[in-house]
Formats: sequence, structure tokens, C-alpha cells
Amino acid sequence: MSVLVAQQVSSLSVNELFELIQKAVRGEMMRFFELDQELIAESPPIRKIDTVMEKMGATGKYNKEFLDSLRKRMEQSKTFG
Repeated sequence: MSVLVAQQVSSLSVNELFELIQKAVRGEMMRFFELDQELIAESPPIRKIDTVMEKMGATGKYNKEFLDSLRKRMEQSKTFG
């Protein structure tokens, strides 16, 4: 930090310094999020339950009880069809 800037900052009151920091953070956040403004929240793609179940079953990591319970919950979900 240059001497001039240090002198200017040290002459600020606590409220003025807080306001300066808020403006700086707000400016950085605006710049950061402007890059991502074109991102639009989308619904997740609808997945086929049978395909997911087949892949999970093929791993051998999950028992039948778990897979049956999972299938039941997936059938209740809007994400799976």
C-alpha cells in the first residue's frame, strides 16, 4: 500500500472505513457475478429409473433391500420417469 493511500485510509472513521470496505466487496461481487449472468437455472434432466438401477446394481456395492428402497423413492421423484 502506498504511503498516500495509507494516510488516507488511516484518516477515515470506523464507519467510513466500513463503508469503503462494503463498496469494495460489493464491486468485486458484482464483477464476479456479471461473468455468470447468462447462467439460467434449469430443471435436471429426467432420467430413466431402469437405467440408473441397472448401473447401480452392476457395481455390486448395493444390496437388494437398498436398491428396492431407492427404486421406490425414485418413482416418487419428478427427476426420474
